[in-house]
Amino acid sequence: MTKKIVKRPYICGPLTELPPEKQGPTKEFYVRVAELCYYVLGVRGFVPHEHYDPVAHANFTPQDVDKAERRQVCKRTSVLIVVPLAPSWGGGIEVEMARQSNVPALVLCEKEKLERRLISRLLRGNPAVVGVISYEGELNMAWQLAHALDQLFPHRAKKTA
Repeated sequence: MTKKIVKRPYICGPLTELPPEKQGPTKEFYVRVAELCYYVLGVRGFVPHEHYDPVAHANFTPQDVDKAERRQVCKRTSVLIVVPLAPSWGGGIEVEMARQSNVPALVLCEKEKLERRLISRLLRGNPAVVGVISYEGELNMAWQLAHALDQLFPHRAKKTA
């Protein structure tokens, strides 16, 4: 009997080079996005730091992380949710993996960063990107992301009583 793989959202954003004081709040934000995915779709988002945190899981080699995350993005992801909270080296690789695997991507970016042109046109122009959500505040982000997920996956929307 083969185990069925449930595809789920993958939350991607910078972590490794963030200052220590920003790592905790950033991880918490990614977790809230993953939980929102559960509320909307009935499946929690995959948050890489819960599996491959550069500090908590320092024993993984770069090759281990690439292999595992490549498998996750290319074979087990329904939508890539990109959160460009800070400059990142390597943040676009997940978007390109998504493109090669026909996985749609949504970019969540603070309105100010988009207006100041701090989010790369190359990232936003990738064919995998089906939407850019420009938000002001977390509540606004949650509402817009929930709406975008409902639009992408109307058949998977979690039914609530």
